[in-house]
Amino acid sequence: MSEPLFGHDLLGLLVEKGGACSLESLRAASVAAHGPAAVYCNCGGDSFDFDGVIGFLASKGKVQVADGTVTLGMAQACQH
Repeated sequence: MSEPLFGHDLLGLLVEKGGACSLESLRAASVAAHGPAAVYCNCGGDSFDFDGVIGFLASKGKVQVADGTVTLGMAQACQH
């Protein structure tokens, strides 16, 4: 069984892109890094596909999505 992917793994990809990029560029980076069927989870054990984890991270202030661009939000990622 592979290591679980967490939302902060996706945030790490966004950081590598300078903290902002198109949503489709981040999606492509996710597929390249984790495969097309990647399942992300949060610390509470909820599972998400790419779109779901983006929505979750946005709801927590960790990213902002506007006009097809995703940027890092003000809330810090958890550390583990």
